[in-house]
Amino acid sequence: MKVGKVGVFEEKILQNLLQNREGLRAKTLIKLTNIKQRTLYKKLKLLREKKLIENVFPIWKLVNGQVKYVQSLLESDIFELHNISYVLKLISKPDWWSKRKPRLMKLKGWQFSNHNFGKNNSNPYQQLINENFVLQTYPESIQIISRKRYYSNSPYEVITEAINDVVDIIDYFEERMRYKFFKEGIPALEIRGSDFNRLKDHLAEHCKKEGRRFLVELDKNRQVWVDYSEPFGKEANYPEGQEILEKMTKDLLLNKPKLNSELQRDIEELKTETLMQIRDNSKISNDISLAMKQMQSNLMGLTETVYQLIEVIKKWKQ
Repeated sequence: MKVGKVGVFEEKILQNLLQNREGLRAKTLIKLTNIKQRTLYKKLKLLREKKLIENVFPIWKLVNGQVKYVQSLLESDIFELHNISYVLKLISKPDWWSKRKPRLMKLKGWQFSNHNFGKNNSNPYQQLINENFVLQTYPESIQIISRKRYYSNSPYEVITEAINDVVDIIDYFEERMRYKFFKEGIPALEIRGSDFNRLKDHLAEHCKKEGRRFLVELDKNRQVWVDYSEPFGKEANYPEGQEILEKMTKDLLLNKPKLNSELQRDIEELKTETLMQIRDNSKISNDISLAMKQMQSNLMGLTETVYQLIEVIKKWKQ
């Protein structure tokens, strides 16, 4: 997802916090930025949700690990990758996989929980959570959800870092489970994630130049080929919305319906034609009305002539 430069108010706040690493009170920020109090607190809340700043009451300050990112954010456009998830299809699995719960519960540093183990649920799973990842283990797959955020001026750097982390977590999981889930050490990895699609466009463009894929070299022994052939450039933060956006985009690419601007132009043209037709019809209607009035006048004149003729005939008979 391309973040781009922050808004004017956010930029002012970050610049002042960057210059004052020890932090500032809200009242001081109002004086330094000339931002209204209500707007300031709204922007502070937004920046805190993005995990760029924190509030150690009553002081607002940059998050320690975000200083370099804030510097780059204020200098140029960067890319952010977050809420990315991966699905690993299990090419092979151990005999004990259906009874994996005790092994999962023994993993240190992870919070374990069961999900959807009801009578009517056909796809239950066990979940592990730590500071950086969520692992959901299913009968035929493992879903890995990253809780980290990745930032860089290059889309290739953020995806490389993210892939490096997920390969590390796969290696870690195999080591702890003492089982190689993937033949020849190559996982069947599918990337999913709603906050990834716009970044995907930039990677797809690179893939086209490189023959529809590019290589991520994690280290001397590990290499990953990345392939993106269908960039959509749209994103939603929930699955149903993403599905609708993808259907809309596919429809646009395949059927090429008119854009809203083109439809608006057609509407304006139709409106103009209709008004002209109404005006023409109005002119015709006026002409008919005048003709009828003329006919009526002529008829009245003819009637008077007939009466005069009758009087003449009467006098002639006498």
